[in-house]
Amino acid sequence: MTPLYTMRSLAFCCLLLAPLAAARELQASGCTQVPEECTKVDCNGVLKQECDEASGRVTCVCQSAGLASCFPGAARVALPGGATKPMSELSLGDSVLAVGPDGRLQYAAVVMFSSRRPSQRAPFMRIHTDAGLNITATPGHYMFGWKAEQAQAAFAALPSPAAWPYVLPTQLEVGDLVPVVAAVAARAAAGGGSPALARVTAVERLSGEGVFMPHTLTGTIVVDGVVASELTSIVPPRLAGPAFQRHLATALRTACAVLPASAVEAVVRVVSSWAHGTPDASLSYAALTMAAS
Repeated sequence: MTPLYTMRSLAFCCLLLAPLAAARELQASGCTQVPEECTKVDCNGVLKQECDEASGRVTCVCQSAGLASCFPGAARVALPGGATKPMSELSLGDSVLAVGPDGRLQYAAVVMFSSRRPSQRAPFMRIHTDAGLNITATPGHYMFGWKAEQAQAAFAALPSPAAWPYVLPTQLEVGDLVPVVAAVAARAAAGGGSPALARVTAVERLSGEGVFMPHTLTGTIVVDGVVASELTSIVPPRLAGPAFQRHLATALRTACAVLPASAVEAVVRVVSSWAHGTPDASLSYAALTMAAS
């Protein structure tokens, strides 16, 4: 192994680990005592404190529970042409429905799985909406959503995904708003359709089989007709957002430009193991190179 190759590999490791390391550092800092309200939060993951040092305000966050930070195997994604496929059958390189930075629907290639465990059972939360579209995810998986009284702001923000608030399923309540994609809009994605808003009608807890987290380079994925993020609460709320997603995409693109496929795949597995607890990540160098071009 040449010194240049080693240096590039180390640089890529640092590039991928830096935002996650910053996330861990933020979560470890701040308040030292658990406020009373934190003891009342219902969480199947790991309850963490987020402290705003300027205001002294404490927020309790249900963090990803290691092996459970994704979607169940039965969750479905939309494919070009209007077909759907369950997560359990999704493959690297498949094109799935997502939302681009301009707020328009598009199909994007799956370039990576940070989690793919078909037989793993995990606790999930199902978010029901008045559009009849219901998404199931682990308590530590970020969704997009607005409070019930923020309808005007939500409609204004729809064309700008960078302004969409990241929220956890545990934070969603009846009446809140989430972005959804109806079947007609999904079929029109090639022509640039847009998401709509639906109100949450119920929040249900259940268990399911399979833990899957596919990634595109958009930072979004439409699952069972609801637009979700590609981040979990291993990233604190103050860091979760489009900027973090852009840095991750940049790191992957940079890796493709300077490292061979085996090195990129090895580093992704190391980072996934550090973040999720198991080295089950997989990456398609070909799909990533094509998506990044």
